[in-house]
Amino acid sequence: MTTIDQLLADAAPSVREHHFDVAAGLRRLAREAGYTLPGLETQRAPEAGQRLKAVARWWLTSPQAAAHVDQLVTELDENAPSPLLHGAAPVDVHGVQVFACLLHLTGHPESAQFWWELAASADVRGAAYCLHLHHLSRGEEREAAHWLLQAKRERDQDAGGDGNSEDIDVLDDRFFKTFEHYVRHHDAATAAPTADLDAEVDRLAREDDGLVGRPDQQLAERLHAFASRH
Repeated sequence: MTTIDQLLADAAPSVREHHFDVAAGLRRLAREAGYTLPGLETQRAPEAGQRLKAVARWWLTSPQAAAHVDQLVTELDENAPSPLLHGAAPVDVHGVQVFACLLHLTGHPESAQFWWELAASADVRGAAYCLHLHHLSRGEEREAAHWLLQAKRERDQDAGGDGNSEDIDVLDDRFFKTFEHYVRHHDAATAAPTADLDAEVDRLAREDDGLVGRPDQQLAERLHAFASRH
């Protein structure tokens, strides 16, 4: 055996023992080429969208949902024309949350986002969590992380006894998994609650050039009728 043959023979085992990481190599090439690979939050977008439907449906079918929206309408009417953003009156913030969830379920996500942000600014933890899921379903990781942090902060405040606690812990993953399972097996119509409510929200959207600005008494009455059937 020549010297070269001996060198190759000695090197062969170490070459065979080296395993090339194909996945790592592809990720490195993608980074070097300037491509952005989908992050974990983006991959979870479909799951977040389904979870948001379940959370919104839970709020809409909660026992006091219609009463909260009725109170919200009364407060808005009493303080027209500028009842919302100028501190004119203590608006029923849970009514704001229910209305936002209704807007989401009836296909008005941009309007829902506005009302969720209004409720979240009043420390409604459910609204912050809905915003987290809303942005996560769109692959907007930074916004989703912000609202999840806000929801956790508000949960800690509730635990300290600030008087604005909610009926359930919206961050309790077990609860909504159970609720999602129930909805899938007992009611397949998860996208929109009822045709009546769809029509009322569409009417409000037409009056406000596509964005739903505020609920009115007619919608509140429809929501009471909806609640009596659920």
